[in-house]
Amino acid sequence: MPRIPQSIIDEMVAHAREDLPDECCGMVHGRDGVPVQVHRVKNDAASPYRYEMNPLQMMRLERQRDDQGATLFAIYHSHVGSAARPSPTDVRMAFFPPGEIEQEPMFPGTFYILVSLAQEPPDVRAYHIRRGGVIEEEPIEVV
Repeated sequence: MPRIPQSIIDEMVAHAREDLPDECCGMVHGRDGVPVQVHRVKNDAASPYRYEMNPLQMMRLERQRDDQGATLFAIYHSHVGSAARPSPTDVRMAFFPPGEIEQEPMFPGTFYILVSLAQEPPDVRAYHIRRGGVIEEEPIEVV
């Protein structure tokens, strides 16, 4: 069960609202299994229906994370008008190359957090995406 500070959830929700009408996306770095910092990443798709994290920003954040001894706690994105559940496209994109679901996902063990703006207050949920495209919801404990 991910334990997520309210401030981290608030930052992801704010990002989702600010990027309307498009989906937002980003990464959450952690330390010792605790999320500590939200990093906004440009959605190169600039779409209300999908996201593509800017690869240059992702690479820089990966380097920064390694240099600081942090971990990748989560990848997050928003759904503008649908539920906070990974779509088939979200699942395909969790693998590299995209759609190769019979192998480990690109970031095994990392949470995928979705922020749905389809309702008020926004719904925030966490998942693991596993080999075979299996989706497992992980209830969030807000701390």
